[in-house]
Amino acid sequence: MTFIQPKKYFNIQNFMIAALVVLVLGSTFWLVIGYNETVNLSHNIASVKSQLETIGAQNTALNNNVLALLGENQIGAVAAADGLVQDTKPQYFSINQQWPIASQSSLPY
Repeated sequence: MTFIQPKKYFNIQNFMIAALVVLVLGSTFWLVIGYNETVNLSHNIASVKSQLETIGAQNTALNNNVLALLGENQIGAVAAADGLVQDTKPQYFSINQQWPIASQSSLPY
């Protein structure tokens, strides 16, 4: 019994077309996944921002309650009891006067 088998050609064009099709489908799939992750991240950021604003509002309300309970006069008394002094012109650091030209900035910024 004889089996007739057609001659098999390895055609480089068919191989290149198949490789390009696989590449296009894979990159399209990857782009869809990337887009979905970007949208999810955007929604998560908006959710966390909303929570942060809520926490900020609660913090402000608590600060207002503390100030209302203590009163403006009471705050000074509490600070004085802790040894704190109100300074109207605080100096956070002193400038060394050894180099007066270097310590005074004449730059426009």
